Amino acid sequence: MRGFSLRPRVRVVAAHRIDTDRLVLRSPVVDDAAAISPLLANWDIVHWLVRVPFPYRYEHAISWIERSIAERKAGVGFPFVIIRRDDNRLIGSVDLSIEDDSSCGMLGYWLGVDFWGEGYATEAAKAVVDFAFERLDLREINASVLPENERSVRVLEKAGLRYVDRRLEDTVERGRVETDFFAARRQPVRHGVR
Repeated sequence: MRGFSLRPRVRVVAAHRIDTDRLVLRSPVVDDAAAISPLLANWDIVHWLVRVPFPYRYEHAISWIERSIAERKAGVGFPFVIIRRDDNRLIGSVDLSIEDDSSCGMLGYWLGVDFWGEGYATEAAKAVVDFAFERLDLREINASVLPENERSVRVLEKAGLRYVDRRLEDTVERGRVETDFFAARRQPVRHGVR
């Protein structure tokens, strides 16, 4: 069948929870800090991220969770922890920050090293992109990635984002660096079909 593609089932349970075939994306809670901090205490993950300090400590996780709760309450951010369904294990996070132009969002994500290469990042990213366009009615989703992070580039492309250009961005650990900027625009609705 031409043009047919299998997409994981995505069900938005509420603005704070999205279910996919293999994952539950839900709002972070303070108890998640104990699982988040050891995962992000790994330079193999943090050196790819723009806004994460290293070494990453429990206090950093608590601060992120508190900020996440405040952002969600203010409607300027939709952070989710990524939970694997088969064992209820927290494996990473994905978030959508609403930009100054309230019709645009910035996508970000990370996974613990043990969970790389299983398609979890792609599944989570696609679910949040769908959530942003269908539930939040955003016009555009953006993301940035360090150019040498080929895995993340593939995730963004599979989630429907396309390369736009290279930009300078401030990072916590590396100072000012070049990042590749990606974007996806919501397709206009025509005759009831997107």
